[in-house]
Amino acid sequence: MSADRNAHASIREQADAWWARLRSGRATRADAEALRQWCAQSAEHARAWREVKKAWEALEPAAARAVQADPSAAFPERPRRVAAPADRAYRPGRRAFVAGAVAASATTFLAFRPPLGLWPSVAELGADYRTGTGEQRQVALSDQVSVQMNTQTRMNLKAGEAGDGIELVAGEAEILAGPQRPFAVYAGAGRLLARSARFNVRHTGPQVCVSCLEGTVDVDLAGQHRVLERGLQLVYDAQGARPPVAVDPASVSAWRSGALIFTDVPLAEVIDEINRYRPGRVILRNAEMGRRPVQMRFAIHQTDTALTMIRELYGAKLTALPGNIVLMS
Repeated sequence: MSADRNAHASIREQADAWWARLRSGRATRADAEALRQWCAQSAEHARAWREVKKAWEALEPAAARAVQADPSAAFPERPRRVAAPADRAYRPGRRAFVAGAVAASATTFLAFRPPLGLWPSVAELGADYRTGTGEQRQVALSDQVSVQMNTQTRMNLKAGEAGDGIELVAGEAEILAGPQRPFAVYAGAGRLLARSARFNVRHTGPQVCVSCLEGTVDVDLAGQHRVLERGLQLVYDAQGARPPVAVDPASVSAWRSGALIFTDVPLAEVIDEINRYRPGRVILRNAEMGRRPVQMRFAIHQTDTALTMIRELYGAKLTALPGNIVLMS
């Protein structure tokens, strides 16, 4: 028991050190990736990170008031080197602790809202499971349930009245649920329940898109219950659900084989999808061009080739900037 407590304390100290590093103002993309790997070591690591983040967020209002009462508290002594978790954990002093919690600081803004989404935010790194840009991951939750996570996906383990499940915070996943017990997926305002089924869930904005690939999926939304059969797709948000439409299961699952397929899809949506797989950012500066329907198929690892295709086929102008940023007009 004592060993367990010591291990938990050590992980918590490492989470504190990671928080200090991310808020130091010198965090890099490599730091964010290293933190993602640290969080992925175990559920205990991910939970410790969420607890540290929650504690600091709760302290921010009080810390801001403290700085107003004592402005000198906002100027801590010169920061010490933030040790990596493999080294001795970093312990911020009182002034550093107060100053680090000031909500108006620029480092706070960059940690929670990275510019153009160029690196993961603090909230994203706290998930139980997470994939980075262009990354896919297979997660076996039990001998009955497996989840294939697509790029830029975050999910948390969740227990509910219907049994164990996951919360799809953001991104896309394909779930294979076995026959023994129902498996729940919470996404947006809805809950999905399935047994002996395979289904795809996409939550990349305010809307959630559910595609039943095999079996049936029960959809509970705002007191309404619907049953989604194979080959049907349902889109919903906090206001309600659209009528189900027929889809090709092979096209829905194309990302699992490394392909992206677009048929009469507005260019703006194609660019949004490319940004999910490509490091950096493509910024579309022509709204009229963004409404143009596009028919394309390309490999996930060839997003730059896709941009060249868009330039050649649709007359787009591409301007490359540092940091893998591309302006399209």
